[in-house]
Amino acid sequence: MNPASLIPLAEPIPIHWAWFDLLLVTTFTAHILFMNALVGSAAIGLVHAMRGDSGLAREVGKKAPPLLALTINLGVAPLLFLQVNYGQFDYVSTVLMGGWWLAVIAALMLAYYGFYAYKFGHDSLSPARRTALLAISLAGTVYVALMLSTNMTLMLRPEYWPQYFDKAGAAMLNFGDPTLYPRFLHFMVGAAAVGGLFVALLGRWGKNDVFVDVGMRWLTRATLVNLGIGLWFLISLPQEILLAFLGGSIPATVTLVAGLACAGMLLAAGFRKQPVQATVWAVLTVFFMSLTRHWLRALFLSPWFNIADTPVTGQYSPVLLFAVFLVAGLAAMAYMLKLYFKSREGRA
Repeated sequence: MNPASLIPLAEPIPIHWAWFDLLLVTTFTAHILFMNALVGSAAIGLVHAMRGDSGLAREVGKKAPPLLALTINLGVAPLLFLQVNYGQFDYVSTVLMGGWWLAVIAALMLAYYGFYAYKFGHDSLSPARRTALLAISLAGTVYVALMLSTNMTLMLRPEYWPQYFDKAGAAMLNFGDPTLYPRFLHFMVGAAAVGGLFVALLGRWGKNDVFVDVGMRWLTRATLVNLGIGLWFLISLPQEILLAFLGGSIPATVTLVAGLACAGMLLAAGFRKQPVQATVWAVLTVFFMSLTRHWLRALFLSPWFNIADTPVTGQYSPVLLFAVFLVAGLAAMAYMLKLYFKSREGRA
């Protein structure tokens, strides 16, 4: 079967595709930063809880429910922008995964309620039960991350799609893709690094030097490990895509080099135990790595699809309406955050 016959036609979009790609990369950066802070800090808290140190686990457990809420909400936007420009690939891979993908909803609900139960039941639960609760909640988020990584790789591989018919219609996963494992680990180890930075920031705000030391140690060590995993990810790519990142494509090469340079500055700030400076470099690193991920998607899909060929209708009113509500929403969020921090100052 010709895989091209399984790719739906691209739907017309209202404005130039570059706007949606820019929004996709920007919102994905915000989403991944909050996801990393949640998963990484929860993993660090779990490690310390298993060692008998419940203090750090308790602090990160308090932050887990709002972090998960922000992660989910900020994850909706990049998923929608992805579906605008690349929906004909994402929809197919989602359908092929079937129940595995639908189980993401149950895993998120399990994690959400688990983190809330951990936060409000920390003092009443035994150490073993609250550690198990934290572990189960963390496992739920890791499952979601694995399914997202699987979906994002499967959508890039239409040549794998006919395997669905060989399985007599059973749901399929993309575990045979050599890029899946380093891609997933790259996100998870990156989460440990950003989670460590989040712990360090909690320590700085709370004047807790122990948290700063622990967080910076996780940040630097996980980042060093992730550089090795990133190399594994790079060499697992098909040769033509690997060569594109090694000079064959100027945009892809520039964003990769920029991301590595920012990661180097992040490490320097981490070794100097400067959480605020490290945060700036972490944001820039994630942004450039998100851009690199975007070029990777374009290179994988190039044999099947050219985004420039997508028909444009020139309907600007929906986009203007979106922009108005975006600005109003950001203003409302800023106002609510101002009230929140003001109320905390009043209780201090």
